[in-house]
Amino acid sequence: MNVEVAKQHPRRILVLEDLVDHSNIGAIFRCAAALGVDGVILSPRCADPLYRRAVKVSMGAVFSIPYARMDDWFTGLEEIRKAGYQTLALTPEQSVTSLDEVKMTERVALLLGSEGDGLSSRWLEEADEAVCIPMSSRAMEAGVDSLNVVAAAAIACHGLMRNSGRF
Repeated sequence: MNVEVAKQHPRRILVLEDLVDHSNIGAIFRCAAALGVDGVILSPRCADPLYRRAVKVSMGAVFSIPYARMDDWFTGLEEIRKAGYQTLALTPEQSVTSLDEVKMTERVALLLGSEGDGLSSRWLEEADEAVCIPMSSRAMEAGVDSLNVVAAAAIACHGLMRNSGRF
């Protein structure tokens, strides 16, 4: 990823780490496009958004939202930060700041992790702040401790854009 290209990128982006399911990639692109997110950055191991299943699930949104693939996972977040983005790591951990309460800067990159494991410990530690989508205590007591990555992406995209003042 070229830092100069990222510097031209608008205010709200998603950064996907190791999402390997083409359907999830397509659905996240569809959510991002529908809710007005400005772009998507994929870690090197993410599934290809131009794979036919991703294109179909996205309803063609992969063609309407700008995206780029990181050159290097290890330094990827550093490059995004150098481009002026606040990095927020979405986690199911309920002890962190709620996405609704986080103080967002002008430019925000929301990090979403893989379907099973979530974000790597490296990205969680490197992010400027970890954030969560508040879960119902009743659901937590019943053992439902997280959302599917696509549902979380949709809620998070809405929160990002509402906070940006564009809704």
